[in-house]
Amino acid sequence: MLALLAWWQWPRHSASAAIAAVPVNAGHAVVADFPIRVAAVGTVQALNTVDVKVRVDGQLQHVAFSEGQDVEFGQLLAQLDQGPLTAQLRQAEAAQRKDQASLENAQLDLARFSKLVGIGAATSQSVDTARAQVKALAATVAADAALVQSDRLQLGFTTLTAPLTGRVGAREADIGAIVHPTDTTGVVTVTQMEPIDVLFSVPQDVLPDLLANQAKAPLPVSVTTRTDGEALAQGSLVFIDSQVDPTTGQIKLKASFANTDRKLWPGELVNARVLVQTDLQRVAVPSRAVVNTQAGTQLFVLAPDDKVEMRAVQTGVSVDGMTEIKSGIKAGDLIVFDGQSRLNPGVRVAATIVSANAQASAAAPTTNMDAPS
Repeated sequence: MLALLAWWQWPRHSASAAIAAVPVNAGHAVVADFPIRVAAVGTVQALNTVDVKVRVDGQLQHVAFSEGQDVEFGQLLAQLDQGPLTAQLRQAEAAQRKDQASLENAQLDLARFSKLVGIGAATSQSVDTARAQVKALAATVAADAALVQSDRLQLGFTTLTAPLTGRVGAREADIGAIVHPTDTTGVVTVTQMEPIDVLFSVPQDVLPDLLANQAKAPLPVSVTTRTDGEALAQGSLVFIDSQVDPTTGQIKLKASFANTDRKLWPGELVNARVLVQTDLQRVAVPSRAVVNTQAGTQLFVLAPDDKVEMRAVQTGVSVDGMTEIKSGIKAGDLIVFDGQSRLNPGVRVAATIVSANAQASAAAPTTNMDAPS
């Protein structure tokens, strides 16, 4: 009797007892837009960089800027000694006045000879000689005027002004130094900061899409830092090169940025991303939900009885942790997002429902131009 009671109370498990459900994170496939971008490393370039040089020989007498200062177009930068060229101008003006006086006297002589020849008191030859003298002196006065104008220009060249609005660099000449137009360096370099360009190259495979979409409207371009990916600026594509580099298979692009906050600096290396196009209203799941098998890409789909099945799918582009699903599922299907490593077809799961976007944010952002087959 005791043996029968012990057998009755001994723990027993039916062969048909339910196997413990596998905990997973799951959610519904959503409809999302996919911005297709092309990323590349770019270099910030100023639109204009001018090394301000002298146009006449002279001694640097005054510097009117501080290194690193912002300057406006036409602002005084430096001044050369004006003494020698001022004296040269005054000498030319004096020669012009002298020759002008001689011209006026010759004109009076011509008038007198012209009257006298009418009454026979002068010869025609004397009138011709006087007329020639007037013409010669008129040419001399014209040459004097040109020389005066040239000297005034030379004197004006002793004043150096900013050729554009921008930022000056380090001073390249010291006060008191004798500077020449033939010097390899000038007085200072002025760099335009606003607007500014970013030059970068992308693979030739994206060129057809770039050309087609750029023809509709300038494509948006965003830039971030090379280190921590901090957003720096938003601009637009302004230039697509006329030829592909045959050695690299890359084509050069240039984007323009207002840069009013000066976050972009000439010569800086940045990450540039061109928004080529946006695929609208595509079925999507978090990229980590996609399982790559020897049979291709698949998803674990939950059935109403809480069991999973593997379904072959065709994927498209992946952007910021989300992958486009071209075929195999539809929006609203319940998909296993995380925990696939413990699953096999037909296994019962205990699903924790999560948002697809929240699950995608846990994955590293990725952007692909070419959709997998």
